[in-house]
Amino acid sequence: MKGPPSPVVLTGSTAVLVQRTITLTVFVIAGLSFAFGFGNGYLLGLQLGVSGFIAPLIAPSVDLSVVTLLATIHFLRAHGVGGRLTSARVLLIGCGLITFALNTARPILAHAVGKACFDAVAPCLLIGWSEVGPKLLMLLHGIVPDETGLPAELVTSAQKLDADHRNTTGRQITRDKLRAQLKISNAVASELIRIIRADAPRK
Repeated sequence: MKGPPSPVVLTGSTAVLVQRTITLTVFVIAGLSFAFGFGNGYLLGLQLGVSGFIAPLIAPSVDLSVVTLLATIHFLRAHGVGGRLTSARVLLIGCGLITFALNTARPILAHAVGKACFDAVAPCLLIGWSEVGPKLLMLLHGIVPDETGLPAELVTSAQKLDADHRNTTGRQITRDKLRAQLKISNAVASELIRIIRADAPRK
C-alpha cells in the first residue's frame, strides 16, 4: 500500500505571491468590515442624540476589542495557555453582541429586516476573520514542513549556496540570505538551515 503523499512545499516567486496576496486580502476584508461597522455605529450614535465628538469613538473601540481578544486568545492557546481565558471569552461574547447591536439597531428600529440582515454581514465577517485569520496567517507564514517534504533539488541548491558562502566568507550562510536567494518562506529557510547544519562535518 502506498503511504501518505509528501506535503507539497511551494517555493520561489509563486509561494511569495500566494502568501502576500492572501495576507493582503485578509487585511483588506478586515479593513472594509471595520469601516462599515464604523459608519453604522456613527450614524446610530447621531440618531440617538450622542455628541458628534463621541459617536465616532464607540464602534472602533468595540471592533478593536473583538479583534484584539480573538488574536490574543489564539496566541495564548498556541503557546499552551488555555485554561485561564474564561474572562476573556466572556468579554469577547459581550463585545460580539455589542458589535451586532451597533450595526443592526437602526434598521431593526425601523422594522427593516432586509437592511438589518445586510448590516449584519460586516460584523459577521469581522468576527469570523478575527477568529480564523490569525491561525490561517500563522499556518501560511510559519508552518515548517518535515524534512521528507522538502524537494531534494531545493536541499541541494541550499547546500551549494552554503558551500559557496563558506568559501567566500568562512561562515555558514544565514537564514535570511538563503531565503532571499531561493525566494522561499522563513519557515522553509529555517528547515533548510537545520538540514545543512546537521549534515555539516563537525570540527
